[in-house]
Amino acid sequence: MNYLQLTQRLRSEVGASGTGPSSVLGQTGGSERLVNWINTAWMEIQGLHNTWNWMRKRFQWETVAGTGDYLPTALTNTLTGDLMTDMRYWYKDTFRCQKKSIGIQDEQWLVEWEYYVFRNTYRFNLQVNGRPVVFAENPQGKAIMLGQIPDDVYLITGEYQQKAWNLVANADEPDIPEAYHLMIVYKAMIYYGMFEAASEVVQRGQSQYQALLTQLEREQLQEVYLGNPLA
Repeated sequence: MNYLQLTQRLRSEVGASGTGPSSVLGQTGGSERLVNWINTAWMEIQGLHNTWNWMRKRFQWETVAGTGDYLPTALTNTLTGDLMTDMRYWYKDTFRCQKKSIGIQDEQWLVEWEYYVFRNTYRFNLQVNGRPVVFAENPQGKAIMLGQIPDDVYLITGEYQQKAWNLVANADEPDIPEAYHLMIVYKAMIYYGMFEAASEVVQRGQSQYQALLTQLEREQLQEVYLGNPLA
């Protein structure tokens, strides 16, 4: 369901007076509250855990010869064609590098170094450009710093965690699995019920929301694995 459909479903579920709305834009009064509660519920669900699987995204970008630092907001994810302005944090154990002119058979792991060690090694004095083999994250802006500085075009691939994002337009659709879209409505019902002092609405929203949340956490949170025995 998209933003408008979720809002209309909320009105139906709580039995609010009136009809619609016909758009999430330009609403006032009670309709505006319904619209805002849907978005607030969506933002809260995204923020419940830092490692929701549906918010884990793949990336790939191309290096520029002679350029060693890459700010995520200035990078184009060539897998999607979009700027990576939605990057929250990197999964640093997923970084790989391949020379574009050679292809996948050239792919190698990139190893993370602690920032200050990296800076004092690969950003000290005169450096010779070459194939990147290590990287560090600059604390300022989360830029990825490559060492060596690339001497050619390389493809850097890996994964990152997406930022929470707002619903804005009628057709905006949450990227949570579709089976759980009603979670947003049920969470918004709690806001509505508290505003209207309608305890029965709050209770119904909480019950339905919690049931779906339990399923979602089971499906969309990373499994915990035990390490190998020490001996």
